[in-house]
Amino acid sequence: MEKLENAELDLEYKVFGTGEKILLIEIGIGSSIYKWFPFVKNIMKDFTIIMYHRAGYGSSRISKNPRTTKNISYELNKFIESLGIKEKVTIMGHSFGGLCALHYVMLFPDKVNGLILLDSTSPNFNRLYNLDIPVMNSLISIDQMVQSNLDNSYKSKEELRNLYNQSIDDCHGILTKNEVIRFEEFITSPNMFKTVAEEFQNWESSSESIKELGEFPNIPLTVIARDIEASVNAFVQHNIPEEEAVKYEKVWRELQIGLSQLSTKGELIIADRSDHGIHLDRPDIVIQGLKRFL
Repeated sequence: MEKLENAELDLEYKVFGTGEKILLIEIGIGSSIYKWFPFVKNIMKDFTIIMYHRAGYGSSRISKNPRTTKNISYELNKFIESLGIKEKVTIMGHSFGGLCALHYVMLFPDKVNGLILLDSTSPNFNRLYNLDIPVMNSLISIDQMVQSNLDNSYKSKEELRNLYNQSIDDCHGILTKNEVIRFEEFITSPNMFKTVAEEFQNWESSSESIKELGEFPNIPLTVIARDIEASVNAFVQHNIPEEEAVKYEKVWRELQIGLSQLSTKGELIIADRSDHGIHLDRPDIVIQGLKRFL
């Protein structure tokens, strides 16, 4: 891992590959770049890949600025400039990282070659919470996500280690011993959970801020969406009523279609048999989608 440290930024990052094209990956909320390492190693010949931990994640310094996608976008721009990157980059954003990437593209369209949204959050995400899905809302509403992450931010490292022991164990055999140690440090950081709570708290205002920017630039855009049946099955396994899961997934798919229509150069790819973590479930589909940007 490398560190960029100056008066404005203190960010942890990692560069993979030697490809001519630059691919910057904006990870999902509460996610670490370590879980992306197995996927990234499949595209190292085609791209130079830059991954980083947003402020408050990993060993990246906590920011004094509110955790909005606007502030994250300006920090990302300073990060790219500080690395001395002059050419246009391709950005791939997963989940909440897609919302951040979308905001960045709209603020700095001249610095972007194209955008891949990997089962991304939509600025119109509120449609999901207007549905009649009481059980699901009791578990994964924005308020619930804020509170659960705030609760974790008050836990000790040992309590967090016990809570996320399975996630840590899952890394063995996939990551190196040192990477497992770094992931454990990541997932047992109370500050990370505090940052995630703040990102959730600003989710709605961030979405409105994106919509206020107007039209999306007419650049190459690929949206890769999860499989409805696979996600419904996953929700049911977590005790969500099937009827609620189907309602939720129907609207999620509509939102993915809407994202793909932001640009006349947009396309929609459905990741068959994949849940939300498409880069984990169907890396082959993500790799195929990236070929457009070579």
